[in-house]
Amino acid sequence: MNRSIVVRLIAKDLHLQRWIVAGALVAGVASLALTGAARGDGEAAGTGLDLGFLLYLTTLITFGILVPMLGILKERQDKSRLFVLSLPVSPAQYVRSKVLAALAIFLLPWLALTAGVATLTLATDRPDGGLPFFVALMGFLLGNFCTLTALVAIASSELWAVVGILVTNVSVTPFLVHLGKLPGVAGRTGEAAATWSPEVLTLLTIEAAWVVVALALALWLPTLKRDFV
Repeated sequence: MNRSIVVRLIAKDLHLQRWIVAGALVAGVASLALTGAARGDGEAAGTGLDLGFLLYLTTLITFGILVPMLGILKERQDKSRLFVLSLPVSPAQYVRSKVLAALAIFLLPWLALTAGVATLTLATDRPDGGLPFFVALMGFLLGNFCTLTALVAIASSELWAVVGILVTNVSVTPFLVHLGKLPGVAGRTGEAAATWSPEVLTLLTIEAAWVVVALALALWLPTLKRDFV
């Protein structure tokens, strides 16, 4: 495996999508700031909290769609992948570089926002009760992204990309409803200490396994295809 070429291909995608990463970070921080500023008493505070949360969800969901669409699907549509035939890298290695690049691009704002919220919550006098909800939500959004990336990398038809977008978007609302009812989450957002119930820990374990399986399929199945171009 020509690791130098693979690293350069990953770096190329990181460079091309740097502004999308920056935009996701700025929008994520701004929506979280709106959510934090809206805390307080009164109807306006509740409205602000909902708006900030919706903006935050919209930002990460949109970002999770754009990354595989621009980095993988668009290159396939433009036939720009043909240039790989002139490089000292196999088609399988090229596809893996695209998947790893998409993962790195998504993880930059995902890790920054997740770690930032967790650190600020634990380091200040803010209630920690909402952390299980936030961490489980971020895990679900990562799983959705990995699933969509796997579909785009594996499937040749654009129809599957559309199906992936629809399924991952529609699944958010049922997940939030289910998450809000779990012990350790339901009614504990304003509590001083987080409650990591067995149900929450089980959900986090399932999300971690989901991410691993989706990434494994995205990295392995494309190598079995013969019609690379």
